[in-house]
Amino acid sequence: MKKMACLFMVTIMLFAALNVYAGGKTDSGGAAGKTVTVRVWGGVPAENGPQASVDLFNALYKDRGIQAEYTRFVNDDNGNLQLETNLLAGDGVDVYITYSAPTLRKRIDSNMAMDITSLISRDSFDIAGFGDLGDDFMYNGRHYGLPSKFNVDDCIMINKSMFDAAGIPVPSKWTYSEFREIAKKLTKGSGDSKVYGAFLNTPQFIGATMGFANSVLGGDSLYVQGGKATNYNSPIIQEAVKLAYDMMNVDKSAPTHVDSVTQKLTQEGMFLSGKAAMTPGAWIVRNVKDTKNYPHDFVTAFAPYPVSDLQASPYSIGGAGDIICVNPKSKNTEAAWEYVKWYTTKGMVPMARGGRIPLYSGYNMDEVTAAFLEGGETVLDAPSLKAAYVSPRKNPAVQTITDKAAELSAITREELEAIYNGVKTVNQGLSDAKTRGDRILSQ
Repeated sequence: MKKMACLFMVTIMLFAALNVYAGGKTDSGGAAGKTVTVRVWGGVPAENGPQASVDLFNALYKDRGIQAEYTRFVNDDNGNLQLETNLLAGDGVDVYITYSAPTLRKRIDSNMAMDITSLISRDSFDIAGFGDLGDDFMYNGRHYGLPSKFNVDDCIMINKSMFDAAGIPVPSKWTYSEFREIAKKLTKGSGDSKVYGAFLNTPQFIGATMGFANSVLGGDSLYVQGGKATNYNSPIIQEAVKLAYDMMNVDKSAPTHVDSVTQKLTQEGMFLSGKAAMTPGAWIVRNVKDTKNYPHDFVTAFAPYPVSDLQASPYSIGGAGDIICVNPKSKNTEAAWEYVKWYTTKGMVPMARGGRIPLYSGYNMDEVTAAFLEGGETVLDAPSLKAAYVSPRKNPAVQTITDKAAELSAITREELEAIYNGVKTVNQGLSDAKTRGDRILSQ
């Protein structure tokens, strides 16, 4: 009888352990009626989609004993340090969003991102639904997170009212020279009343126009020889940098980098106030809809980034982002994984209201477009929004090489500042960037 009792107890313990691994209620569903709380950290303000997404999850998973709560961190150096401090301490974070491939690589190397490869296989999770982009954030053949957002921020926001008044149709495709000529045509006035054809937003994103080159060179545009050397001396990169220099310093169709920095110019202050007809990067699209804090009555349209005059562009600008990861030190990894699966495949529609487009192919894109337009029906141009921003792109330019990415980013900023401020020519600045970058990669 004692042997039978012991065998019975061992069987029960084994079953409980298997139940945890298989996603049973011991971990993922709250044992004995206890609710498991998944603590989710992200860089988007709660009111711009995350809270609505969490609320939807909580309503659906209440009976399964899982709830989520959202904490916002500012996606800058200090905010990411706060997140990583909590990750390493194992305190307060179960699931979090990483916003760049180099940052993900650093977190993988520092054991801050859980290997979820076996969970994907165990649950027959539809990784194919993310297309080729689902594997772009693998490391040594393993998954440490899932990209949730299709990066289509890389488009041009256009003041359609200014275009209409000038008789210029919203482009569905255009070249650098066409972009430059339109900017010159739309530049009017002088002094404080001057309206620029474009605001290039160099204080926040100094490499915006340099990124145009990705449509020719692909997502690894800064690298050649499989990441063994830099590509700063490429004529395609030189062409993109010269475009920005000429618009700011020759044509005067965009504020100079010096003025943009010293006057603390922003996209909100320039584009939404009607002081610039165009701006690259749609990161402020949620502010376009916020006419209370950013009053304006013109319609914003969207166009793809312009492409090179020198060479055909086989890639589209865009890719995958918002990589959602599980903290390896979480005590609720099964519940966290349940949230990750749900968020990436079903939970992104509320995020579209704040401008984030889901990557997973299972979403109804008409529903996503409607969510995106919600609250902005009178200030957003629906046809160009769907064509240039919401609809999936083919052959996106995706970054796959991240070696010394942080160091190269610093070099890029320093040399572009020297170029745009007139301290160095385009050729000299990019030549110096290559010398410095190649030295870094050889170490």
